[in-house]
Order: sequence, then structure tokens, then C-alpha cells
Amino acid sequence: MADASETAPPTGGSRPGKGIFAPRQIARMAILIALSAVGALIKIPSPTGTVAFDSAPGFFAGVAFGGLPSAIVGGIGHLASALTTGFPLSLPVHLLVAIVVMPVSVVAFGYLARRTFLILAAVVAIALNAIAGIVVVMPFIGAGPAIALLVPLLVGATANVVIASAAYSVLARGGLVGERRNGNG
Repeated sequence: MADASETAPPTGGSRPGKGIFAPRQIARMAILIALSAVGALIKIPSPTGTVAFDSAPGFFAGVAFGGLPSAIVGGIGHLASALTTGFPLSLPVHLLVAIVVMPVSVVAFGYLARRTFLILAAVVAIALNAIAGIVVVMPFIGAGPAIALLVPLLVGATANVVIASAAYSVLARGGLVGERRNGNG
């Protein structure tokens, strides 16, 4: 008869149920990705049709869970929005946005929101999402289309960040997500 140490699964040096691949974290990310897909269908008028409410769950994940989970939610959310309009800037450009712009925006928002004022985090996230996003894609789509996207992206980023901030604030007050470290509004 084998003892418990012989039948226990190997832990690989990590505690079970921790990290990004923990069942609870995967479930949270799946729910937020599903919300991103729904938000991708709610469009804000823009020349490309890709500006939508797809990134609010990514920004929420940034402040609630941080790091890689928020980057994944934000990136997939952007791809869902671009998919609904047939990748109008080309698949490579939308992949660039999903892999660079969205992860940087949502992770920066989460990092700053947990360590500084939520308003400062929002301003930085909006600037990164809209202005830095335009700078990143401008070499591929040209100055004219990029500048035409600026106002819709600013409106969309602002709306998404406000929704994420409000949702986080309500859930944090209810004890459903962790409090920010500094407690500033």
C-alpha cells in the first residue's frame, strides 16, 4: 500500500491554486473576456468602427488583479472589437495594438491606481490608450487616418476607464475586490 507522499501529485515548487493559471483566476479572466466581447458590440462612432466598450473589463482587471491577467483581458478585448469590423487596419496592426498598446495601458492603469490617485491613473491610461496608441499605429496607417481616430479613441478610452473605475470603486466598497493600497480617491 502506498503512503500519501507517493500518491500526491507533484507540486512543481508552487502552491496549488495560486498564480495566473489557478482555476479562480482563469474563471475571473473568462468572465471579463466575455464582458469584453459583449462590450465590443457596443460601438462608439469612429472611422474604423473598432472603438467600443471592449476595454472597460481590461482596465477593471488592471486595478483589481493587475499584471498579466489584465494584459490578456485587454488584448483579447481589442481583438474582439476589431473582429466585429473585419480588422479594418489589418490583422498585423490590430495584433500590435492587442499585444503592445492594450497591455501597457491596462497594466499602467492598474499599477498607478493601486499606488497613487485613481484620477491620475485614469489620465495616464487614457493618454496611453489613445495618444500612444495613435503613435504606435501611425507608421502603418498614415497620419491622416491616425489623426482621424484621435477624438473617438479619446472618447472611448475615457468612457472605458470611467466605467472600470466606477465598477472597481463600488466592488471595493462592498468588499468584493481588494482595496487599493493608498485609499486615495
